[in-house]
Amino acid sequence: MESVSTGPHPIPAPVAGTEVDSSDMRRMGRVQELNRVYSIATLVGYAVIVAMTWPLAMITGASSLANGGPAGNIWVFLGVCVTMLTVVLSMAEMASIEPTAGGQYYWVSVFAPEKWRKQASYAVGWMCALGWQSYVPGAANVGATTLQGLGAVASGTYIPQAYQTVLLTILLCAFAPLFNTFLARRLPGIEGAVCSFYMLAFLAFLVVLLVMGPRSSAKEVFTHFENDSGWNSIGTACFVAINGPVITLLGSDSAVHLAEEMRDASRNLPRAMLSYAVVNYAIGFIMLLVFMFVIGDVQSVLATSTREPWIQVIWNATESKGATITMIAIVAFFFLFAAVNTNTTSSRQLYAFARDGGLPFSSWICKVSPNRHVPLNAVLLTLCIGCCLAIIPLGSNAAFLNIQTIGNVGLIVSYIICIASRIHNRNFGSVYGNLTKPPPFYLGKVGGNIINGIAIAVLIVYLVASTFPSVPNPTPNTMNWSSLALGGTVMIAGLSYIRLRKNYLRRLMAVTAAEEMSDHFDGKQR
Repeated sequence: MESVSTGPHPIPAPVAGTEVDSSDMRRMGRVQELNRVYSIATLVGYAVIVAMTWPLAMITGASSLANGGPAGNIWVFLGVCVTMLTVVLSMAEMASIEPTAGGQYYWVSVFAPEKWRKQASYAVGWMCALGWQSYVPGAANVGATTLQGLGAVASGTYIPQAYQTVLLTILLCAFAPLFNTFLARRLPGIEGAVCSFYMLAFLAFLVVLLVMGPRSSAKEVFTHFENDSGWNSIGTACFVAINGPVITLLGSDSAVHLAEEMRDASRNLPRAMLSYAVVNYAIGFIMLLVFMFVIGDVQSVLATSTREPWIQVIWNATESKGATITMIAIVAFFFLFAAVNTNTTSSRQLYAFARDGGLPFSSWICKVSPNRHVPLNAVLLTLCIGCCLAIIPLGSNAAFLNIQTIGNVGLIVSYIICIASRIHNRNFGSVYGNLTKPPPFYLGKVGGNIINGIAIAVLIVYLVASTFPSVPNPTPNTMNWSSLALGGTVMIAGLSYIRLRKNYLRRLMAVTAAEEMSDHFDGKQR
């Protein structure tokens, strides 16, 4: 069956997958252009590093203390962990049915009502691209500010400057193409090694904080709520604080966009998604819990000269400049690889969307290097976008933080639409999607409806919380502009759709026809 790729004469990758992988690719009208080099273990390691939950639990936990205090942070984080699992389960089922690098936009093109699937799919593709492309400089920026915090601890007089943050962010972003091109086939092994170090560092940080840090009482940690931002109630403050754990735990689709680089993806991808979700939620919550026990005086921590409250907590615990510098350097090292992995996920989503003609200059963006079998143009374009966004703090750091919030909103919207489409398909279409038998990971009709329904409900809560400013009566600098930016993106996507709709519609129709023609073949393979 001929591929519907926009690229000229796709060249099959030398590292192919299983017979089921080949069947799935034929059913979706695709040529295997990327090497299938990931296993469950290495993909879990990859996704764990993308998420960076235990370092981010310290960073966002410290910055969210004004909204909810220690108790608010702990209970809100736990609630997000429990509810976010329904989102992962919903997406794991869709990934098992349609294991493609396109992820959300492709699922919508299959599951949404036929009347709206093309337009909805296109909108979701843009929302997902908005989310992941805005994340590209995010991890690098956190790594840059971490290095600046290290400098402040080491010198005692160093004052971080915006231009230095920008330069460090771009430098960290620049590592991504090196790993995603020259080391692409070795990247799974590197991910495994980094993830092992990451887990060992997690245990080391726990020991240091528990043994050396000051200790608050359980009553103070679990029952002491604060509302230092000025909201009219503790409940509102805690609602606004949802943004912290959502930023930490969002990104359930990070591994999905590597579906075409994993062996036996329809079976192994859902397992990997559930495994890394459990690992991330567990280590994130444990670190946050320990962090709140040793945080000490909240006001002094928030007023730290390092500009990073979490660094001050570590410094207070160790009372050693050398130990603090070492621990900060370890966190910065992990954010370097988080920046690499974020580029990987973002470029694969961009490549897949361009492959279906969803972007201007799609035929160039979706080209795959014939020698290295990676979407090199998408990798480089992702780097360029990341570097452009990284410059924003020169004018306004608040604007840069807003872009990260906009990324959250884009991904949440994409999740809501694709899960709602699956509910429609489950009840008014084929309960197995385009398959004739249940996929390897299947939630069932009743159970699936319940889980999908809960997932949409909690995502709507996350979406509303993501549009709130961090303080009441915000100024232009503290305002959350995500709603305006989201509307602007929708307008840009709409204008692009007018220009590209014929090309995009043709490819999606070809894919649908390919799936219908191979339903009987797929049922036998399953």
